[in-house]
Amino acid sequence: MDTLLQDIRYALRQLAARPGFTAIVVLTLALGVGANTAIFSVVDAVLLRPLPYPAGNRLAVLWGERGGQHPLLISVPDFHDWRARNHSFEDLGLVRAQSVNLTGAETPDRLFGAFITASTLQLLGARTALGRLFTPEETAEGTGQQVAVVSYGAWQSRFGGDATLLGRAITLNGRPHVVIGVTAAEFRDAFGPTEVWLPITSAPNPAWFTRGQTNVWAIGRLKPGVSFEQAQRDLSGVAAQLAAEYPDADGGAGAYVVSLRDNLVGNVRPMLVIVLAFVGVVLLIACANVANLQLARAASRRREMSVRAALGAHRTRLVRQLLTESLALAALGGVCGIALAYWGIQGLLAAAPASLPTVGSIGLNIGVLAFCAGLTLAAGLLFGTAPALHGSREDIGAALTLRAADGSGGRRDLRQAFVAVQLALSVVLLIGAGLLTRSLAALQRVDPGFATDHLLTAEFRLPSVKYSTPERISQFMTSALAAIREVPRVRSAGFIRSMPLSGNWGGIQYAAESQGDLNTSTAPAAQQNAISDGLFATMGMRLRAGRDFDARDRADAPPVAIVNEELARRTWPGQVAVGRRLRLLGPPDTWVTVVGVVGDIKQVTLGEPATPQIYQPMLQAPGIFNTVAARTDGDPASFVAAVRAAIWSVDPEQPVWKLRSMDAMLAYDLAGPRFTMLLTLAFALLALLLAAVGVYGVMSYTVAQRTREVGIRMALGARTAEVVRLVVGGGLRVVGVALVVGLGAAFGLAPLIRKQLFAVAATDPLTFIAVPVLLVGVALIACYLPARRAARVDPMIALRTE
Repeated sequence: MDTLLQDIRYALRQLAARPGFTAIVVLTLALGVGANTAIFSVVDAVLLRPLPYPAGNRLAVLWGERGGQHPLLISVPDFHDWRARNHSFEDLGLVRAQSVNLTGAETPDRLFGAFITASTLQLLGARTALGRLFTPEETAEGTGQQVAVVSYGAWQSRFGGDATLLGRAITLNGRPHVVIGVTAAEFRDAFGPTEVWLPITSAPNPAWFTRGQTNVWAIGRLKPGVSFEQAQRDLSGVAAQLAAEYPDADGGAGAYVVSLRDNLVGNVRPMLVIVLAFVGVVLLIACANVANLQLARAASRRREMSVRAALGAHRTRLVRQLLTESLALAALGGVCGIALAYWGIQGLLAAAPASLPTVGSIGLNIGVLAFCAGLTLAAGLLFGTAPALHGSREDIGAALTLRAADGSGGRRDLRQAFVAVQLALSVVLLIGAGLLTRSLAALQRVDPGFATDHLLTAEFRLPSVKYSTPERISQFMTSALAAIREVPRVRSAGFIRSMPLSGNWGGIQYAAESQGDLNTSTAPAAQQNAISDGLFATMGMRLRAGRDFDARDRADAPPVAIVNEELARRTWPGQVAVGRRLRLLGPPDTWVTVVGVVGDIKQVTLGEPATPQIYQPMLQAPGIFNTVAARTDGDPASFVAAVRAAIWSVDPEQPVWKLRSMDAMLAYDLAGPRFTMLLTLAFALLALLLAAVGVYGVMSYTVAQRTREVGIRMALGARTAEVVRLVVGGGLRVVGVALVVGLGAAFGLAPLIRKQLFAVAATDPLTFIAVPVLLVGVALIACYLPARRAARVDPMIALRTE
């Protein structure tokens, strides 16, 4: 222990004696360690931290599947059959997240709601701060009990934390519901920021309980020892039984089982893994840089090491001393890295997409600090081992007489190898960042199929109790749309059930008249939407053939539809679609006549391929959920109050929410790819900077060691250009090796990010050409500066140094 303390004290004295060297190394390490710690804090909160639910690693989400497409919703009867027939789950719970209207206060409002069975909250381990949770009897079909459980957050924000809320009736979706409980403050729903839970029996549409009407999904806890793969096979077998028993409703339908963690994380996992890999490589480059600095410093300490060896110090003792100094540097870098990580986390939180799924908060908790400590130790050993081994094996006699060639070839080769590694890793990072940058640029150039500027959107859901018939729904829609169109400076307006890029969509299977008796197991699927007249003009969607919906398309008129170009191309290739008939598979089946063809749009995300789409007139397919689309003559945000007031002029108790511009929705869709691109590009440029510093350092060191050689060359008549060419040529040979290795590695690793790319090949030629050009340019500058200094050496001064 005394020897260790002695080594530490000596190491600290050595670092204090060279403050410039120490500051550069600590800053370099702080950048690498801080960036890794900041990113790991996000990875920990999203991917590693245990889910806050009992046996969270055994919780699964159960969806439907059809024709390889998943996840799909299932019907309530299918849920009950899955629950009764499976052999893999301890229990299943039903879930349907849907907004809920809250009325009876000064102004109507909307809550994030969920319709569930009693088992759902039990599976999630919910506890209450007040009252109790649902009993199985209260959520059983046929009971019709109007009860509700409110979240702690909603209790505080919506009801002022009033304890008398318990046992009181609140009006939800037009019906009084008695509040029986308030969840504990720490409980968070796994499926969103739910504010109120209702029994599935309070569903706004009785059709939810019809087999074939897919509206819900399920959550379940695996029995101990059962894997997700076994559960998938088990539930697929149950789905096959139901498909055979109910071919009209369940024909071709299957089951899809996914862990709750994977369901929550979705596409975020590959994004975070890519970013973590990038920042890990940055740390490797930083370590290579520090190792180079250590090797340069070892050259100046050769006499010291030789004297200590001559006095009897064993090589092991010298290695330990040098490693202690490296670990002391790493510790200082780690401490500064924590400070940088704290600021980095704040930046990440500001730039991260709002949809980032986290378990708890992102910050410097014990686990993250432990990761930082381990990383610091590993970095110290990584950059300290090679210099320690080289610095401890000096030729005692040569070193003491100062006759050995300064900077032996072995050490010089090792330093050049470290630089080559830095450059090669930089090539890999720059190509990855370049591919992601070009992918985002391609995504931003995608035509969504409609004009996004000056477009205000707003959602609302009519209470089925108050609007119980198609006629009442249509009457409200007609009156509300007329009121919105009267708002000053609203150029045009329309209604659409599922606004593109809003996260809402609906699907239906269809068959052309000429395709015979297709059923749900064989018929193709399309996105289904209901719209008002004037919607296409308001959205700027291009009508390719036929006509738009108009006053002819009343509820009592023959059913019609407008299809998009993709559906027309697939169903009637090379033929005219207008006038053809389609059968929309129910229940009940509906025959519609195609009266128009409209251009394709992006419904779910900008990156999706073209998919079939079917539009029906709002009056022929009325629904309680709808979205306003209003083209404004100015900033859409300034029309929020006026549009809401227009709807309230028709029904003052109707909540209106998600009033946002289409440009904001477009930005939300791009937030994830933009976040990944910004981080990878920032780390790639940091890596390039560190690599350039490494090249400059090696070339400066090489020039310093070859001062006598340069002096002799110039004394013999060498011109300045020749000296510059000599030095730069040596640097470019290292760059050439690095490019070959880096491009080969990038070519091999590029397919790993293929799924994150849009409209860009993983081996995009432009990126693979631009990166080497950039790297060579940066390396030339890093080599030229020391070369120019070498060319200015006075031959007489250089020779006298010998």
